[in-house]
Amino acid sequence: MTSPERSASGKQRRFLARRRQILDTALQIAEEESWHAVTTRRLADAIDYSQPVIYQHFKNRDELIRTIAIEGFVTLTHRINSVSQSASATPLEDLARAYIDFGTAHPRLYEAMFTHPTELPFAQPQTPPELQKAFDALASVIAREAPGVAEASAELFWACSHGLVTLLDAGRIPPDRLDHHIHRVAEIVRLDSSS
Repeated sequence: MTSPERSASGKQRRFLARRRQILDTALQIAEEESWHAVTTRRLADAIDYSQPVIYQHFKNRDELIRTIAIEGFVTLTHRINSVSQSASATPLEDLARAYIDFGTAHPRLYEAMFTHPTELPFAQPQTPPELQKAFDALASVIAREAPGVAEASAELFWACSHGLVTLLDAGRIPPDRLDHHIHRVAEIVRLDSSS
């Protein structure tokens, strides 16, 4: 016979495992097809549960996508921190590559984070901490080469890197010129810091 605490923790573990399964399945469907394909009916079929089970975890589809987006920022922060912890001679170029690689490897996750309509507030007091940590990590790498204007330079760097991800995903620029663009973005940020 098990204790109530052990049963409760087992129930909680199953609840969290099912929540993780829903999130992973939703992202997989989105990456393979699009966010339009992610519906509660489709998710319920994919994980072999009824639709009400989905609603036990997320009040609606928007909350589900918002949760995936926030998790994406956590992953992006880890990527940025790995650049920050390296002793690279070209941290801005490495940062741009890490950012662009993340966005192009996970285009629908990146879309949920940056272009899919959500209620996630950016650059506001109520910005979720996961989003703020991602920006702060970006700014800390930028500060190595643009110490006086790290925040503004980080915004410029982010805008340029975001543009490259978006254009690459849409097939609007050739990938073989990416290294040139990355080098130019780094030069612009360095120049911005010296002006």
